[in-house]
Amino acid sequence: MPITLDDITLAFIAAVIGLGVTLPVTYLVVDRIVERNARKEMEPVRAVATERLTSKLGVGFLTTFLITVVIDVSSAFEERRPIEKGLAESYVLKLKNAQSDLELLLGVYNRVLSVDVEHLTGKVISSLEHLQEDFQFLADEHPRPPSETHVRHIEGVVLETVRLTKQLLEILGADREQIIALEKWLVEACSKAAPRIQEQRLEVSGKHSI
Repeated sequence: MPITLDDITLAFIAAVIGLGVTLPVTYLVVDRIVERNARKEMEPVRAVATERLTSKLGVGFLTTFLITVVIDVSSAFEERRPIEKGLAESYVLKLKNAQSDLELLLGVYNRVLSVDVEHLTGKVISSLEHLQEDFQFLADEHPRPPSETHVRHIEGVVLETVRLTKQLLEILGADREQIIALEKWLVEACSKAAPRIQEQRLEVSGKHSI
């Protein structure tokens, strides 16, 4: 049977239609393969990011530092004595270092950290900055002892920091037992010491007052 012009036209149209269907599907498959390979390549980086972030947020920092903070300010208030200026300033420095470390990790590993991790880490950073202002205020106010309002405020910020960290560690798949125990201790400590006297509002810094 001879091939007519209509046959050639129909074959051409069929080839164009087939190409129009095949190319998008091909690109989609290739994109998925490339994306999957990229994820595999980034897994070691993600693992390092998780490990480093966990070490900065984990029990070594919180249980030995934040709980010490609460004990020190609470004891100072109960004994009506000032917190030593050098001690308050050392707390400010430790908090600044912790803040810088977390900011650095977010900057370096932002491509492999989830949005939730970045968001919660940002909140922890804000809490650490908040505590810096509180302890700088105590250093500037030396030799005045901390007021009850300020002590309870610091306890509340520390408790919020612990709770944010607990959420972060859960997302990161890290052990949270000691963080949960610390949270329980803080809740009990704060509940036993609700403010009992009316005090003047304190201007801690340009960013917040209590």
